[in-house]
Amino acid sequence: MILNLFLSFSVLLWFVFSYPLPSAPYPLLRHPYHLSNLYYNEVMHVALVANMSWLDEELLTFQYLVVGLIDEQVRVAQVVPEQWSTADLIAFSERVTWQESGWPALDRYRLAHLGKRLEELGVDLLHALDGRLWHGVARLANAINLPAVFSANSHLDVRLMESTARQADPLRCAFTATTEPIAQAMRDRVDPAYLVQTISPGAHLGPEALLREPGEPVCVVVTGNGRMDARYQALLEAMAAVVQADPQTQFFLDGQGGDQHMIWQAASRLGLLRNLSFIPRRLGHREILLRADVLVQPQPLGRTRGLMIQAMARGIPVLAHEDPWLDCLIDGQTCRLLHGPDRQAWQEALMWVVEQPQEAYDLGQRARAWIQEHRLAAKQIAKVMDLYRRVTGATIPFPAGG
Repeated sequence: MILNLFLSFSVLLWFVFSYPLPSAPYPLLRHPYHLSNLYYNEVMHVALVANMSWLDEELLTFQYLVVGLIDEQVRVAQVVPEQWSTADLIAFSERVTWQESGWPALDRYRLAHLGKRLEELGVDLLHALDGRLWHGVARLANAINLPAVFSANSHLDVRLMESTARQADPLRCAFTATTEPIAQAMRDRVDPAYLVQTISPGAHLGPEALLREPGEPVCVVVTGNGRMDARYQALLEAMAAVVQADPQTQFFLDGQGGDQHMIWQAASRLGLLRNLSFIPRRLGHREILLRADVLVQPQPLGRTRGLMIQAMARGIPVLAHEDPWLDCLIDGQTCRLLHGPDRQAWQEALMWVVEQPQEAYDLGQRARAWIQEHRLAAKQIAKVMDLYRRVTGATIPFPAGG
């Protein structure tokens, strides 16, 4: 009997250790963590890591991403600063807070110490949504043996490529960029083994902007970097000329940047104060700006802003300074492009909006159609999901038969 038990146990051991595991769908699946956590589970669990600066700019983009991933059966942990309002929390998703200080070294340290909490949640993948988070998330990913995705929104993030890549295994990470020019600049910085993919922010086709009747007051929202320069000065001078021609026109300035006092002084000298207001800076305040008749971006920012994409999606006409980093700015299709600090050009563009409401409306409709074809939120989510699967080696779920 003892001999029979021994033989049976030997056969069982042979079966367990010799039976082949199912082949991995991607060569990236070379880590035991991936095999145990993703190959046999149906639900991917992603931690989206954000900071206040990015959330302040991109609250709607963040909410679209969370909701879109949940809709794709992905579990989402929202890793956000402690001061982030719970009112903006997406339901059906975990919330993990971290204490953001604004000091890069301290923030990297604090992010790296979120490992225990994320391990308890069973997170499979980290996604850093802003370049200022890359180093901290890279350290965190290494500490808890997780793959990571690093997203670039600005040309300023390109300079972080090399230092971040040194901390990351090319088989366990990927980089994304919101525009192809930014993505190409990133590829030029690192070994081709590192995956860099363009994933532009998407939008929903929100309430459509209405055709303004001739003679109705025009509401203009100005959204730049908030710093006074020659381009901003040229725009303010053009605004003063427009107000003289049409005193009903109202301008609203996005309240960002630290140079507002100089803007106020220049506006006062030009007699603009009665027609000028600042939208105070607070989380989510930029969604208020989407009620404008026209959106003006007077400076090349070198970064994608969800606000501009969302304005286009609503059919709000956009007047923008040319920007080589932004491939969404297509003159005559998505916006009216201007070049350099040219007061006369800005005056003509603003007066065109005031005097030609039908033409401005038509431009907004062309931009809305372009968004529908190229930049819907659903397309962004599909690309993000595909990238997550590539980085984690997760299988692609298929819907139940029907």
